[in-house]
Amino acid sequence: MRPVAATVTVLTFLFAPVAAVPADDAPADDAPVSYQFDVQPALTRAGCNAGTCHGTPTGKNGFHLSLRGFDPEHDWTALTREVNGRRINRQTPEESLILLKGTASVPHEGGRRLHKDSQLYRLLVRWIRQGAPADLDGTTTLTSISMQPAAGQIEHDADPPRLTVTATFSDGSPRDVTHLARFSSTDEAIASVADDGTLERHGPGEVTIAAEYVSRFASSTFILRRGDVEVTWERPPSSNFIDDLVFPRLEQLQIEPSGLSSDEEFLRRICLDLHGRLPTPDEIRTFVADSSPGKRSRLIDDLLESPQFADWWAMKWTDRLGCNQRFVGKWGAQKYHQWIRHAMATNMPEDEFFRQLLTGTGGNYSAPPASFWRRLRVGGIADSSDPLMAAEEISQLVLGVRIQCARCHNHPAERWTQDDFYGLAAFFVRLKFKKGPYYNHTYDREDTVYPISTGDVRHPRTGKIAPPRLLDGRLPAIPDDEDRRVAFAEWATSPENPWFARAAVNRIWFHLHGSGIVDPVDDFRSSNPPAHPELLDALSEEFVRSGFDRKELIRQVVNSRVYQLSSQPTPTNADDDRYFSHRSIRLLHAEQLLDAIADVTGVDEKFPAMPPGTRAISLPDGEYKHPFLEAFGRPARASACECERDSGLNFSQALHLVGGRIVHDKIHSESGRAAALAGSDRSADALAEELVLLTFSRFPTEEERKLLVPMLSVDDRRRAVEDVLWTLINHREFLFQH
Repeated sequence: MRPVAATVTVLTFLFAPVAAVPADDAPADDAPVSYQFDVQPALTRAGCNAGTCHGTPTGKNGFHLSLRGFDPEHDWTALTREVNGRRINRQTPEESLILLKGTASVPHEGGRRLHKDSQLYRLLVRWIRQGAPADLDGTTTLTSISMQPAAGQIEHDADPPRLTVTATFSDGSPRDVTHLARFSSTDEAIASVADDGTLERHGPGEVTIAAEYVSRFASSTFILRRGDVEVTWERPPSSNFIDDLVFPRLEQLQIEPSGLSSDEEFLRRICLDLHGRLPTPDEIRTFVADSSPGKRSRLIDDLLESPQFADWWAMKWTDRLGCNQRFVGKWGAQKYHQWIRHAMATNMPEDEFFRQLLTGTGGNYSAPPASFWRRLRVGGIADSSDPLMAAEEISQLVLGVRIQCARCHNHPAERWTQDDFYGLAAFFVRLKFKKGPYYNHTYDREDTVYPISTGDVRHPRTGKIAPPRLLDGRLPAIPDDEDRRVAFAEWATSPENPWFARAAVNRIWFHLHGSGIVDPVDDFRSSNPPAHPELLDALSEEFVRSGFDRKELIRQVVNSRVYQLSSQPTPTNADDDRYFSHRSIRLLHAEQLLDAIADVTGVDEKFPAMPPGTRAISLPDGEYKHPFLEAFGRPARASACECERDSGLNFSQALHLVGGRIVHDKIHSESGRAAALAGSDRSADALAEELVLLTFSRFPTEEERKLLVPMLSVDDRRRAVEDVLWTLINHREFLFQH
C-alpha cells in the first residue's frame, strides 16, 4: 500500500551543556556508582573524551581516552593506573586530578568541564570514594535507549516539552539517564536542549534532537510552528503518491509550494535531467504548440527510451565506479564504460547491476564488472585487495552508509562499531589480482580478479580474527571454498535489506532534484535525517515492488508535480533548500555545459583520440584531460563519494567563459551557427527569437525583443550575432539548471 498522508519524522544532533541537578535529586552518597553506565557517560557528557579533547587519537598532555568511551577498559586503566594513579585520589576524592582539572581548580587547557554543584561532579566523587571499581565483567549490558516525547508539533504559544532519556538493561530494568545523555540538534537556530532536558525554542522550523548514552542513540523530531504570520494556501493537485506525501508535509511546515513550471521551463529541465542536453528550438516550438493532454508524460516516456538517456546516466555511474585508466587500464575504461552504458540502455535492474559489480571475477577487459575491484586494492597497484578501503567504499556506494569512522574507533555519532567495520571488511579480504591476459604497459594492462580461500582481517583492538559480519549484526557461515563476496552481494541487494533500496532511491532523487531526500546523498545516519521520511519509505517500497526498475522509478519522480514545480519562489519558501517546495537552481555539470556550448554554437568539441562527434558526457575515461571540464568540476572518478564532483564556482570558470579559446573559437567559427544565422535571410526579430531559444530554451520576452532587435539590426550582422550569442552564453539563465 502506498501511504497517502505525510506525518512528521526526522533525526539530528547538537551539544548540550552539563546539567546542574539540584542536590535533593542526587542519589545517596552510598548508592553504588557504575563505571560503565555512570562514569563513562558522565565523561562523554562533559566532553572529556571528545575528539577535540582527550578523545583525540594522541590524547592531550599525555592523557588519552577512547573517543566517546568506545573502549571502557582502556579508559579505566588511563584514569586509575597511569602516571602512578595520580589522576584519582581515593582518600580525598575532591583532590583527584581529573576533578581539579575538570572544574578548572588548576590550570586546564580544556577549560571548565564540571561544576562542583552538578550531579556529574558528585557522581565522580562517589565513584572515586567507592574505590573507582571497573564493573566491566559484562554481567549487565545495555540493550536500548529511548527518548520521550518521540515527536510532536509545537504551536508558537505552547510550552516546549521536557525530554527524558530512558535506558533499558539486559535484566529488563529501566533507568532515567537524562542527566547522563549527550544531546545534539539538527539546527541550533531552531531549538536546543536546556540543562534539565527541556527543549528550548529559538525559531520556527523542523528540528530533531538526538541523545547519546553509552554509544546508543535515540532521537525525537519536532515542528515548531511560527506565529508571526498566518500561512495559508490551497493545496495543489496531486499527480501521484509523491505529491500526496510532500504537499501535506509542506502545509504542516507552513511552506507554500511554488506554482507549476511553464512548458518551456519543464522541457529544458527534463531534457537536461534525462539526456544531459538542451532542447532544440524546433523541439521547444513543437512542445509549446502541442495543446493535447498528457504531453509531458509522453515526452518523458520518449526520453527514457532514447539512446541519449543511456549516455547521460552511464556518465553518472562511471563517475562513481572508478572508470579511469589509472585503475582499470586504457581499454578497460572503454570496456567498463560500454558495460555500464549497456546496463542503462537495457534498464538492468539495480540489484542485478550491483550483484554483478560486487562479484566481478575474471579478466577485466573480457569481464568488465571485474574493473570495479581494480581500484579497491592495496595502494591501487598491489596483487591483493584492500579490504578496509573496500569496506569504506562499498558501504557508502551500495548502502549509503559512511562507516569509515569505525575503522579507528566506534562511530561517534552513529551505532557503527569497530566490530561492524572489520566484520564488513572480512567479506573483501580474500581477493587477488594477476596481470593479463592482455598486457601492453602500466596504463594498458588487463588484470584478472579471482577469489581465494585464505586470508583474514584482524581486529586492531583485540588482535583477533574478525569474522564476516553483516551490518545487521548477523555472522553468516561461509565455507572457505566459497566466495565471501557472493554472500555479501546477496544480502546487500536483497529486497529485505533496510539500506539498499533507500540508498538507490535517494541517489536517483538526488540526480533529478540536485539534492537528496537524505543529503549528502550517500550519508545515511541518525544525525542526518531525511527531509521527507515517509516519501523515502514509499519510494523504496515502490522500487522493490517494481523489481528495482530504475526507469520506472525515474518515471514516477519526474511525472510528479513536485518535480515539475517552478523555480520561482513564494514568500514562504524562498529560504527552503531542504523540502522541495520549489525547484532548486544549480550550475550545469561540466560535461553538460561543454556539450550545451557545442550545441548552441553548432561546433562540436574535438576530443583527441576520440571519434568525431563524441560528446563530453560520453567520455569513457576519467583520466581524460580537458581544461574546460576540469575547471567546471569534472571528477577524476577516483572515489565512490558524490562529493568528488565539484559544483562550486571559481574564477577559472569565468576566464573560460568570458575569454577562453573554447567559447571564443566556437562562436567565431566560419562553420558555426553564428555565421550561418548571420548569413541567413531571417529578420532581426527572428534572429533574436532563435538565439534566446537556443540558449535559454524559451521564447524571448517583449523587453528582451526590444533590447535585442536593435542590436541585430545593423550592417555587420555577423559581429552582432556573435556578440549576442557570447552574451547569452555568459548569462546565468544559460549556465544554470532551473
